Amino acid sequence: MQELISILKLFITSNLFNFVVMVILLAYIVKKMNLGQSFENAVNAVKSNIDKSDDEKNRAQSLLDKAKDLMNKLPDDINNLENNAKSKLEVFKAKIEKDAQKSISGFEMNIDRAVTLEEKKLSNLLTDRTTRASVEAARVHIEKMLNENPELHNKFIQDSLDELDRISL
Repeated sequence: MQELISILKLFITSNLFNFVVMVILLAYIVKKMNLGQSFENAVNAVKSNIDKSDDEKNRAQSLLDKAKDLMNKLPDDINNLENNAKSKLEVFKAKIEKDAQKSISGFEMNIDRAVTLEEKKLSNLLTDRTTRASVEAARVHIEKMLNENPELHNKFIQDSLDELDRISL
């Protein structure tokens, strides 16, 4: 029995025994704490994160492709915008020139009207002054002639009466 105890003692102190005890303890702990399910959940969470990451990568790649397409179209879009801007500029320029020409024509017509009106006013004023001066000069001349020759007074009266007779109503 001594031998059995010494074998048992040797067996207990051996690494193999310690390893077997450790494996049994670990198996008991894993089973008690349900570590298998925890590992499975962790693996599933990692898989889910990897799938999400792949989806995000695909979405980002799609957005990148769209952005590249937009970047490739950008020079054409810029050229189109420049051409549209040039054509609109030409239209606006022509409209502004046309409107400016109309305004200038209107100003010229208004100036011509104003000049014509002022000429007429001046002509009327000069005619009025000339007429007044002529009437005054004629009056002075007639008075002078009548003062120098009183017989002319009767002659003028007779001539006026003759003219009135010719006019007859």
